[in-house]
Amino acid sequence: MALIFLLTGAQTAGAQSRKLEKAASDVASATANYRAALERVLVLYERELARRNEMTELRQDLFERGVLSRREFEDGQRALADAQKNVDDTRQAIAEADRMMTEARLAESLARLAPLERGGYQETPGLVRYAGIADWSLATGTGQLREWFLGRFGRALPISSYGQTALHDRMGLDHRNALDVAVHPDSPEGRALMDHLRTLGVPFIAAWGAIPGSTSGAHIHVGQPSPRLTARR
Repeated sequence: MALIFLLTGAQTAGAQSRKLEKAASDVASATANYRAALERVLVLYERELARRNEMTELRQDLFERGVLSRREFEDGQRALADAQKNVDDTRQAIAEADRMMTEARLAESLARLAPLERGGYQETPGLVRYAGIADWSLATGTGQLREWFLGRFGRALPISSYGQTALHDRMGLDHRNALDVAVHPDSPEGRALMDHLRTLGVPFIAAWGAIPGSTSGAHIHVGQPSPRLTARR
């Protein structure tokens, strides 16, 4: 009976891991398609912005010579501002897609791996994880990390995600007691942060970006792995 229970438990865990892996893979695939569409739109918006910039120089000259009315000049300025906003918003959406894809690829990779024992450390291609033994708390630990990073590097800790965000809600990830730091694991800041967290015994996961050749999305997740990935209905 005990053997049957163990086998059943292993089969259930395996099925759950495959389910989580597929859910993460589906999110990553959909996000990649969305990002590709954004890239195509960005090209069009950047062309329009360049055209508006050229027109603005001409309109400025015509306005100063009294050929163009103030209303026409201000209409052109608003059109330029709208074109710039379209470019900025699209770039921000691409960065958000990169973060979502990195989170999905991270969840996909973790679903394939066996949990680490307490205090365990593992490096795999594109992923470093450490199952620290310290009781990490977002409420009390963040301030200490901010002070350490500021003292070490002279700038604020670049937190990209603090606790639960809309992105984690959409992906079904429990990120309530974790934060993401937007530093590349290979950078001096990234290496120093990982060393510091290991010294403190704080669990973390370091992830390289999901876009080959790009640093966008690379970050260090501080806290336990975000569990409970579920497929969106």
